[in-house]
Amino acid sequence: MPDKQSTADAELELASFFAKYPAAIAKLGKALRKKLQARLPGFNEIVYVYESQGSLVISYSASENGYEAVCTLALYEAEVKLFLAHGPQLAAFDAKKLRAEIETLIAAALKLSNVQPNPKAQGSLILKADSQKKRAAAAKQPKTQAVAPDPKRIVAKKRARAPQAKR
Repeated sequence: MPDKQSTADAELELASFFAKYPAAIAKLGKALRKKLQARLPGFNEIVYVYESQGSLVISYSASENGYEAVCTLALYEAEVKLFLAHGPQLAAFDAKKLRAEIETLIAAALKLSNVQPNPKAQGSLILKADSQKKRAAAAKQPKTQAVAPDPKRIVAKKRARAPQAKR
């Protein structure tokens, strides 16, 4: 369970991410986040920042892996999107194409993901934005040239092998 200080720090950092969006988008994103937290108690919120796409992404997952999320909230400069896991399979639960029935779709996504919210559990706010920046910076670094293997070591390995029986 995360300590109160780290949770407060994570919330402050998340607030700084929301602050980068227009007021109406940030307000809608925060409101949807509150609804998802209430609907998915005990789930972790995994936060990603995709600067190249101008998006803030919050995945709701029973694990610490964003790719295992039941649903994902994404903020963009001009819109907020809600993504649900198992999209194509959800069509059976939304035969009339009533996207306003999001609760039905979330329930179906939970069922298909084989996970259930636990009102007694406390999920964590997991910020992955720093690790994203480190990976991006590492990817931009020029690759170092591979060092050629020591020829003495190769010879030693060859000699160490047991002789094969002649046929």
